[in-house]
Amino acid sequence: MGHDQHTVAIFAPVVSLTVTIESREENGSAEIHFHPGGQGFWIARMLRHLGQRPLLCGPIGGETGKVIRGLLPQWGIDLSPVETDLPSPTIIQDRRSGDRELVAESRPFSLDRHSADEFYGRFLEHAISAGLAVIAGQIGEILQLEFYRRLAHDLKSTDVKVVGDLHGSELMSFLEGGSLDILKVSEEDLKADGLLEGDDHRSGLEALQRLTKAGSTNVVLSRGERSVLAAIDGKTFEAVPPILEAADFRGAGDSMTAGLATSLKTGLGPEETLKLACGAGAANVTRHGLGSASRTLFQRLADQVEVTAIPSTPIYDST
Repeated sequence: MGHDQHTVAIFAPVVSLTVTIESREENGSAEIHFHPGGQGFWIARMLRHLGQRPLLCGPIGGETGKVIRGLLPQWGIDLSPVETDLPSPTIIQDRRSGDRELVAESRPFSLDRHSADEFYGRFLEHAISAGLAVIAGQIGEILQLEFYRRLAHDLKSTDVKVVGDLHGSELMSFLEGGSLDILKVSEEDLKADGLLEGDDHRSGLEALQRLTKAGSTNVVLSRGERSVLAAIDGKTFEAVPPILEAADFRGAGDSMTAGLATSLKTGLGPEETLKLACGAGAANVTRHGLGSASRTLFQRLADQVEVTAIPSTPIYDST
């Protein structure tokens, strides 16, 4: 597939290799799995399930980078790699006890100026071609914050629609340069950033207001197993997905982001947007594989999401 045929360009500062050790029930020996990882990959994987054609763009290097490049086609994910001399990060985890136990982890390196410039130009070209960009966050300081500010400005000036799964300094820097059509953010991250103090509805609504004032046109706030709060098209909503017994909570937020990007691409209204996003997130937790779900399952779960408009009430921002 040519790069001009993709419907979504995904900005992925971290593309990692994950090695997972499982138990083989037949004889008790270890079963070892290799697969790509990172927020951008998990979003891309769910986008594939949702019928989109994502293009993952990020730095790849070293021996681990060669393995990642070989694995990605098995998941149907197209890659536009930014070649680096530094090895891509690796995570080794042991799940034989039933829980994820970290065995070893190599962290991503900061990109030099040449690699950062290559990343910038390459991604901007893909985003303009697709017309829709998903921006994932970084780990550590792979890129300088000015990178996010410039990217926001240039995406806005070229009329690219943008979905952000960001928080903290990357989010604030991005909003300094431009705006987000949709921001997906978690309660946990907002609390860590000092933008959310309580667990009640009022605190969540105040956080939505702060983020829309800062430049996020629409905001979706996930709150773990509790309802989702959202500000979309100038209105406030609460979405209640069906409660399922989770095989793995990880990746639910990334699946929601994929649902939001799909909704923006297809022009869904607020209620349908939240149903799709929450349905994708709920379907993800039923599986151990992140960013994965049966297409019929998430469609049925989306139908069961209850979306309610919250009556307009004054929200007094205390900050």
